[in-house]
Amino acid sequence: MATEVSDFYGRRYRIGESDQELLGHSRNWVLAAACAAMLVAGAGQYGFGLIVGGGNYWLLAIWVATQAVAVFPLALLRERLHVRPTPAMIVGAILSAVGDLFAGPWSAVLGGLGAAIVYGTCFGVVAKWFPERRTCLGLVSGSFAAGAVLFATPLPIIAVVVITACGIVLREPPADWWPQSPDPRKWALDKTMNLSLRHSRPAIRRYTPGELLRCPTSAVMYVLVACAAAAWLFDVAYMAAFVTSSGWGYAFAAVAVCLLTVASGVARWATGWAGEQFGVGKVVRAALALGALGQLLLIVAGQNQSGVLLAFAALLVGTTAGCCYALLPALVEAHFGDQAGLLNFGLVYSAKAVGGIVGIGLAASMVATYGYAAGFLLAAGLGVTGAIAGGLLRQPGVPRLLVPV
Repeated sequence: MATEVSDFYGRRYRIGESDQELLGHSRNWVLAAACAAMLVAGAGQYGFGLIVGGGNYWLLAIWVATQAVAVFPLALLRERLHVRPTPAMIVGAILSAVGDLFAGPWSAVLGGLGAAIVYGTCFGVVAKWFPERRTCLGLVSGSFAAGAVLFATPLPIIAVVVITACGIVLREPPADWWPQSPDPRKWALDKTMNLSLRHSRPAIRRYTPGELLRCPTSAVMYVLVACAAAAWLFDVAYMAAFVTSSGWGYAFAAVAVCLLTVASGVARWATGWAGEQFGVGKVVRAALALGALGQLLLIVAGQNQSGVLLAFAALLVGTTAGCCYALLPALVEAHFGDQAGLLNFGLVYSAKAVGGIVGIGLAASMVATYGYAAGFLLAAGLGVTGAIAGGLLRQPGVPRLLVPV
């Protein structure tokens, strides 16, 4: 029998129902289905980056900008209209399949919309089923990054079949659902049970998307995400061309891109532990700073024809970028509270669109004029800027200096 309880902060929880009772199977099946769907949806991003390439980098910028901007409004529309995950995922599958034809700007827009539907739906559903295990969102995000392994396959067919099948598995729990253990009231206060409390207190309350936009903290976080996205997407778009222009063959270029993207995916799967142990904000700032170092190492590796150094730099850049993306939902929740369907996260995530335009589109003219070194220097500068912005983040409503009791 379901009952509602409230914790010390006034947050409500629905307890008493297990995932087995509501689904007929473990909630881990929902997580697995979301990861599989994200794997296929993310392949389109790398398809535009690696298959289209050449002088058409703006197509990748269009895909990224569309996907990033559309996540929030589409997730909000789904929540307001109470659209179930299955029909949303079917629409996302069809649009993703059309986008995976790589046929031009219209294909990039439709593909971005399809990926946005899948991204927002999978993130929202998994967040509702795993309220006490936010690290599971890193698994979902990592699957999106690992989509690079599929970019050379018949993507349209795979997108329709896999995403639709996964959509059938996805179902949402009742509002404010919480698993039978741990006790949510203890979880909100016990640092031995909830390790994230060791480094930061929960947000003072749940902010609506409109309230989030009025907070100065949201502007700082937007800058952080835009800088991180621009640096990462520059590497995704130009790594293969940079490697071949530096004297290596296409085979090594493919290896470098795989190292970059796979490292990002693996880091997203594993980085939740680091956030709990050292604090989400500290890990994000450290990742941005180390990512900037990796950009500089790429320049040195290219100039000195050091394949080992280039491979190490690609791993470093991919790993640090993966950390930033995986911890972004936790960073948003720590400052603005959780929201049904992760709407606040979707709003902050839209900064990726700015990153795509700067890191892919505008960077094309810089690379054409000044070479790849200038682009990597820009990416390093953006990483440092993002790290500085991370240091300026403050929880809204919490005074910087507390009066001692």
